[in-house]
Amino acid sequence: MSNAGDLPIIDRDRALVYSAEDAWSKALDRGGRFDFFGSTFTLPTQRIIGDLATMQIVVDHWLSSTQLQQNFPGLSKIQVRSRRGQSKAHYEPAGIIAIPLDQPWACKEAVLAHEVAHHCSWTAQLPPHGPHFRSALIQVAEVVFGVEAGLVLRASYDGAGLEVTHAS
Repeated sequence: MSNAGDLPIIDRDRALVYSAEDAWSKALDRGGRFDFFGSTFTLPTQRIIGDLATMQIVVDHWLSSTQLQQNFPGLSKIQVRSRRGQSKAHYEPAGIIAIPLDQPWACKEAVLAHEVAHHCSWTAQLPPHGPHFRSALIQVAEVVFGVEAGLVLRASYDGAGLEVTHAS
């Protein structure tokens, strides 16, 4: 990855982002009643989507949401493909999400949401897991899981000392 001056973009926050998102994803694995700083609400239970055709349908549905369309003008479609021989999901800037289908954790909705957020916020001039990305993931989380899940994710980032900026 490089920016306009061909200097490498440093992804300083990557490990902290993954750690914060792991805690958030575990809350979504449990779902149900969630006590949050004196308030109680219900989180949905995230699904594991085990096949590419269903993943594609789900991602297409998320991207067609009014919220994402308004906040990320010109949002294009994403192709979901299988990734073999790897243990990580990833986003390719051409609009491709690659998922190792043999890794059940990679087939969770939170992982797909993470990769969709890369698509929504992608620019070669910003760190891939920086504040702009984190804001995009909160917005995707609100579309996928509801505003409560977005709030929990924002709090998880805050607890890790990670800034979130307004993405538009």
